Amino acid sequence: MSELGWFAAGAAAATGVAMCIPVCIARLRRPTRTRSAWRRRRGGSATEPVSVRATVTADARNVATSIAEEVADLASALEGGANDLVRTAPDRLRLPRAAQRFLALVQRLRALHGKLVAFGEVSPPVVAGTADLGEVVRSLRDELQHLRLALELEAELSPGLPSIAARPEVVRNALLFACSAMFRAEPGATHLTISAERGFTRSDPELRVELVLEWVSEPAGGRPPGNAGTALALEAARRLVESHGGHVTMTRLPGRAIRTLVHLPAVHAGAGTAEPPRAATPVEPIRGTAEPAGRAHAFGGALVVEADPDVRAMLANELRSAGRAVFACADGTSARTFLEATPDRFELLIVDQGFRLDDGDGLGATIRRLAPDLKICVLSAAGEPGPGAPDAEPWPDLCRIEKPFGVDELRQALASVLGAC
Repeated sequence: MSELGWFAAGAAAATGVAMCIPVCIARLRRPTRTRSAWRRRRGGSATEPVSVRATVTADARNVATSIAEEVADLASALEGGANDLVRTAPDRLRLPRAAQRFLALVQRLRALHGKLVAFGEVSPPVVAGTADLGEVVRSLRDELQHLRLALELEAELSPGLPSIAARPEVVRNALLFACSAMFRAEPGATHLTISAERGFTRSDPELRVELVLEWVSEPAGGRPPGNAGTALALEAARRLVESHGGHVTMTRLPGRAIRTLVHLPAVHAGAGTAEPPRAATPVEPIRGTAEPAGRAHAFGGALVVEADPDVRAMLANELRSAGRAVFACADGTSARTFLEATPDRFELLIVDQGFRLDDGDGLGATIRRLAPDLKICVLSAAGEPGPGAPDAEPWPDLCRIEKPFGVDELRQALASVLGAC
């Protein structure tokens, strides 16, 4: 397919997704008791866990907001990916990498479509099958790493776990959707623990899968994100699991950890041919890799704070093409470390959420203390309030770019802030 064809396909897909707003809402269940990594995390916190639930009316708004956020990120990233394909077409060495990046965006569109289908179907079809949890977790490694920069994955799967009475793609999507919701609820957390144990519901066996996403370091404060962005992915995971006789609960300690319990039906030991107990499938740890530094530049460096990996790549590509060294990170804590180490290196800061600039947040306080003249771009969602409290000192050299945005809009905003072509 030609570069123009890729661009047209991406634009059509993004437009189609934006029109898919579901109207059915699922009831949320009461959370179950805590276990393992969650108990260890909660033991060091005086904060009571907050159950992630909503009323029917609020849930409908949350789902619409969640869809809008995902579509905004994808629309911007798709245009950036298409533009990168066109730009690298003459360079056959760079073209395959650009094409792979664009295909990853298409996979995200497919995942979003899966969430909408799982959310919207009143009675999802159930097709018989079995799945090995270890193999499913192993198949998720690359996608989880793509969704969360510097993610560390620790799998604690007990030996002799029974097979799950559902097809592998069902289990995979349920866990992927749950992790997606957790990533959006806690954008700075980078340690994910997946554990599982067998259990029984009345006389039926089940597999209890626990997902715990924790902060590696203490957050610096500021306004933590709410639960609105988690609604679509969480409800899609719930509906998918409930259609197979299981259930999902999510509990959150804002700024510390978030836990999801997925109860899945297990295969009866006497059903069909008895399976001998098997050891857990080993899962290799996931370790993040630093984004490569840019080429030599004639201008000040650019610091990018963006949780979405594809929007982050789009921003980095545009800034590097303008001759700037780019330091990209997914959370404010990493950005604060860069600023504290070399505050004179940076001319521009791009942040994905305005709350990161609040005076109560570590990043905002560090900027005022070490780099008060730093030029700042805030990538804001439609209707999002500006950064800082009403009585706070205003930020100089601040511009806002509303998502979704295209390459041309980004270039115009950067030109207005940096005075560069």
